Amino acid sequence: MQRLLALLFAVLLSAAPMAARSPVLGDFVAEASMQSDLLQMLADFATYMKHDFQDCAAPNSIGEACGCFKGEHTMANDERGVRPNADLSMICAFLSKYGKGKVSLPADVTWTDIESMAMKSLVFAYSTHKANKLKVCSGNNYWGSTSSSDAVWESSLWAMSVAYSAFFQWDKLSDTQKDYIYQLLKAECNYELHRTIPTGYAGDTKAEENGWEADVLAVTLGLFPNDPLAPQWFERLREFAVNSYSHQDDATDATIIDPTYDTKTVKDLYKGQNLYDDFTLQNHNYFHTSYQNVVIQELGEAALALKLFQQELYGTEKWHTNALMHHNDKVMQEVLYWLALSDGELAMPNGNDWSLFLYDQITSYSTNACFLRDPHALMLENLAYKMIKHRQQTTTDGSWLLRADVGARRMGVEAHRVMMTWLMHEVLSTASLTPTRWEDFTREYSAAKILSSQDIVRAATPDRFTCFSWSQGLRSYTGYISPQTSDLRPQTSNLIVPFRANNTGNFLGWYEVQGKKTNATPIVPGIYDLHGNSYVMNGEIDTNDGTLNNRFAIYSTPGNAVIYIDNVRAKKPCTITAEKGGLMAISVDEMTKTTRTLYTTKGTQRLDGTQLTRMSGPWVNIDNTFGIVTTGNKQIAFGERANNNSIMTARLYTSYSEEPRTVGQDQLVDRRAIIYYSNIDSASTAQLSDACQQLSTPEGWSGIMAADPDSTRYLLLSNFFGQRACRLKNVNTRYGAPVFTAKTMISKSGSAVTFTADQNHSIANTMKFFISGADVTAIQDANDPSIIYLHNNTNEKQKILITATEKGRCFTKEVKLNTKSLKVSLKDGKIRVFKGTF
Repeated sequence: MQRLLALLFAVLLSAAPMAARSPVLGDFVAEASMQSDLLQMLADFATYMKHDFQDCAAPNSIGEACGCFKGEHTMANDERGVRPNADLSMICAFLSKYGKGKVSLPADVTWTDIESMAMKSLVFAYSTHKANKLKVCSGNNYWGSTSSSDAVWESSLWAMSVAYSAFFQWDKLSDTQKDYIYQLLKAECNYELHRTIPTGYAGDTKAEENGWEADVLAVTLGLFPNDPLAPQWFERLREFAVNSYSHQDDATDATIIDPTYDTKTVKDLYKGQNLYDDFTLQNHNYFHTSYQNVVIQELGEAALALKLFQQELYGTEKWHTNALMHHNDKVMQEVLYWLALSDGELAMPNGNDWSLFLYDQITSYSTNACFLRDPHALMLENLAYKMIKHRQQTTTDGSWLLRADVGARRMGVEAHRVMMTWLMHEVLSTASLTPTRWEDFTREYSAAKILSSQDIVRAATPDRFTCFSWSQGLRSYTGYISPQTSDLRPQTSNLIVPFRANNTGNFLGWYEVQGKKTNATPIVPGIYDLHGNSYVMNGEIDTNDGTLNNRFAIYSTPGNAVIYIDNVRAKKPCTITAEKGGLMAISVDEMTKTTRTLYTTKGTQRLDGTQLTRMSGPWVNIDNTFGIVTTGNKQIAFGERANNNSIMTARLYTSYSEEPRTVGQDQLVDRRAIIYYSNIDSASTAQLSDACQQLSTPEGWSGIMAADPDSTRYLLLSNFFGQRACRLKNVNTRYGAPVFTAKTMISKSGSAVTFTADQNHSIANTMKFFISGADVTAIQDANDPSIIYLHNNTNEKQKILITATEKGRCFTKEVKLNTKSLKVSLKDGKIRVFKGTF
């Protein structure tokens, strides 16, 4: 009977969606349990590795059997051939050393398979290196660097993985084989001794490259600490390490790097700048967080090799340097933590140029958690590990993801990260370190912040994270919203996907114009107004070969709502054939959900995005999780499903039209308003839609008043090209007339207020007070929406009703205006009235 129940339970589990049965949910996983999981994840990966391995038809020139892991350019001497073989050789060797008795291998893999693949791939790696030349690569050549005149880009990174593979198999290697490893590493290090250390930060940082050069020097010192060249290798290691995350301040930094070794300072080792002044960097001509964080991982793996190799092989650490932690904490604190999301991912405002949602920053978290004892990093590492584990479970062969961008190379890199995380905890346990709570972390990093060197703005609230980027290198102007969750639900946290196309992407979308390209050029790339955890950003772009002009504003409010408004005009006569505005890219992927439930006023539809589905109505909600409210009479469309950097992604357009329209020069094309809400259901979305008010404004202005789920109201008012002040009249809500940050005249018909702003600037208000009455002037405190001031415009006593909102509750108080001016505050659910000066 028990066996029958177990079988039934297994069937039920297998029928459940992957996201539902994945062990993603739950609290912080203790170190020992996480390590057990990581080790088993690598064991599960063995099926993929076995299928990817092939034996060589012939041995090397001294008769040693060898084989190779396949890649995009199998057995070749470049990154597409050497790197996957080196990484996967290292993983097999690691499993052989640490996994026996601790993991269960897949049914089709044996420990003999693991050990054979580890050794044969290692033999192939050292045999095909230029230092040994025991076997040729597929191009009848060899790989690796031996001198400044005979160097291959990135070979030191591959050599580092070869060294780890050798270390894991050290007791199985003959003295002759160890010498081949020595000759390989010595050649790579000799190149490092005599080459120039590169610097540069605009478009193509050298930080990552210097990090992997440090790696090969560290593993060589770890394996051969007593070599006559070791002091030179050590000196060069420190130089490469300091010039990985090198910052302009290093030029004058008199901090002694290694006081127990010598008196050299940071400025003595500094060669040049590889980071922008705000600690950001660019690679491939733009900013993204994979390149921003990877240096921490590289330096951490170098520090790990020094410690692990020397301790195990020699019983002591002859070589150790603090240079390997240079600015690791600073980059986290100044950049990466501001982009960390509730699932451990690091936000990528302009997307990635390889597979998305890899969580391969896990080893950077591990480095700072294990070496620097950083509780923030420990918490984020735990999230990332759970997400990697979850995504691996979407595959049938233990591979890390579906539709990998570069096949085995991507698999090797991901396995590399998982392995290094396990090793760091094995060597430097964090069992005594208490992780930060996510709620505390997001509170610390909630403030709106501009990464000025990259022209990126971001902010976070408990409900969601927002960002927008003006990437000049990519000529890409896009951003996205990430709903924040406390229980790790991939279908929610990964609902919206970083996306760029046609120079724009999320938020903006695009128009299609007859005879014109679909593109965009920035005219005003970001004017910002930051307040606490909120920002308003104004921007202006010309699109479609300069035919249309879009002036827009995004208000990331201090609450839940994110508001977009625009004013689109024709610069030239043209025919618009399609409008695809208000875009958000939605994942419809095995990692998240392959179908999404879309709710509108017309009903409910389950869609996978393979067909373009058009809907009508003023709002749409996805999965009772993410709501969008629109104004106007445009359609909503969902579809155009495609592979977006390994994530199947559909496009949700909330301002969609296929109806051709011809517009004349200077004619208004659109005046749109869209509000986004995270972690709300369809019923709440409908209510928020009812409360949304597009305001009547003078020509050139646009304005909207949006409600938040907690009943707060937000005003976004933008002067796109207005020539005079904006007068709002008869503004009202179901709570009464709202009080703004400018003098607000209260009458029975509502509020009247006048605002001024320069063109391409906005006014944003958070409104918590509403008044029912007349002949009163009110104004909200400019710095605190929980305080207003009232002035009685009559010479007689009068009564007014004040309604105030706080944390989703409404409070009312009848106030007698006996004096000319009063101060009113709201705190802890109580409306208090004081004498005040208006």
